[in-house]
Amino acid sequence: MVVIEAENNISSLKTQLLANYVFTDELSSLSLSEMTPDFDPFIREIIEAKEFAGKDGTICVIHNIAGSRIKRTLLLGMGDKKNLNPEKTRNLTGKVVKKSKELGISEFVLNPFISIDKDHLSALVEGIKLTDYSFDNYKREKDGNELSHVRILVRNDLENNKKIIQRSAVVSDAVIFTRNLSNLPPNDCSPKDLATFALDLSKNQKLKVSIIEEGEMESKGFGGILAVGKGSSSSPKLIVLEYSGTTKNEKPIVIVGKAVTFDTGGISIKPSEKMEEMKFDKCGGCNILGIMKAVSDLNLESNVIGIIPAVENMPSGSSYRPGDIIRMYNRKTVEVINTDAEGRIILGDALSYGVKIFAPKAIIDMATLTGAAIIALGTNVAALVGNDKELVTKILECSNQTGEKIWQLPLFEEHKEQLKSSNADIKNIGGRPAGAITAAAFLSNFVDDIPWVHLDIAGTAWNQEGTKEKSYNPKGATGFGIRTILKYVANHNPL
Repeated sequence: MVVIEAENNISSLKTQLLANYVFTDELSSLSLSEMTPDFDPFIREIIEAKEFAGKDGTICVIHNIAGSRIKRTLLLGMGDKKNLNPEKTRNLTGKVVKKSKELGISEFVLNPFISIDKDHLSALVEGIKLTDYSFDNYKREKDGNELSHVRILVRNDLENNKKIIQRSAVVSDAVIFTRNLSNLPPNDCSPKDLATFALDLSKNQKLKVSIIEEGEMESKGFGGILAVGKGSSSSPKLIVLEYSGTTKNEKPIVIVGKAVTFDTGGISIKPSEKMEEMKFDKCGGCNILGIMKAVSDLNLESNVIGIIPAVENMPSGSSYRPGDIIRMYNRKTVEVINTDAEGRIILGDALSYGVKIFAPKAIIDMATLTGAAIIALGTNVAALVGNDKELVTKILECSNQTGEKIWQLPLFEEHKEQLKSSNADIKNIGGRPAGAITAAAFLSNFVDDIPWVHLDIAGTAWNQEGTKEKSYNPKGATGFGIRTILKYVANHNPL
């Protein structure tokens, strides 16, 4: 895993590659003389010949003479300086990582040419680490060259910048940890396996992890989780992670993630095309593990509870059926219309458990919940539904800062009325209209009056057809939402 450090020893640099950010409006004054004068004549010729104009994402590599301290320099086009933002920095930095690996380079120095603020420095770190990621656990021959070390040139406050880099690396490592779990095939990531991964996190002694097993679920009335899980030979688990970063008197933030380790749709079975991607139906739960890992590693001054209902949704003689009526943890009854709308059922139990046991000040759930969210917003934007304006606003503000695009959808009484059942309190689907919203409306039955936000990450949890390419999101799981929720947990004010 690549190590990233701050560097301010500009005059005596030694590196295989010096990567420089170049803005179109600063081409005429571009010079590397403070680090080395060797490249300036070549740069002038290239710019005058219009071989490089500094346009977004364009790259020019110049080799130095043999024996030089700096073997090569790379010019990365950043466009106009006025258009610079952290997301652009994050994405274009990833292009440097990709180019360095193409060149077979194991280390490089990054020269932003500007005194960068906290958000841009964090974006640099995330761009490097998240682009460097690849999932090759099952490959005998690994892909590409391994990047081991990157130094970022900083021109002020070295010690503070080191802290920013360290914290950003922890966040990036949490995303990578989550991607590794989310990318696991279903034969290596059952509900039991996911529980084991959670228990491993408790070894640092900052996290308390407990697993509610099937027998205990039966005695406590987790009718939703039990119903969805009973079609599989892998028994369901309810994973609970507790982090105490401040006084016990402060109410916690509860985060809940759907973990269907494989989703066939159950009796309402899915089409076979792309069903292999249903290993990603556990991404919400895997995100919770990554968030809790980072919360602990960062020693955040918050109380945070992570809850993960983990099941496998399979068709068998013991599966729950369309027409069944389930009694949920909060005692509400649900008529099952479609067994492929299982995520909301297990989340309902987990949400009501979080409300009853932990009395949180806010509750957030993340789930690959509906194809309707993809139809509405595409594969680059997650849907948000909530019951509290202040909480919704804070999550959207954090989203804007992380570059993880989230769009709020409304929740009206008409949406809740679509879930009315003739035979039970509610039914588990409300028909095709407003499918992403009615799924959230279902969840609203299980949060009481606690401030709540639901994130439907069905389109964004992994790279799929229609996803806009980002250098820092390689093929497979993305870990979408982790950086946004961590920013909220770290920066939140009492609600």
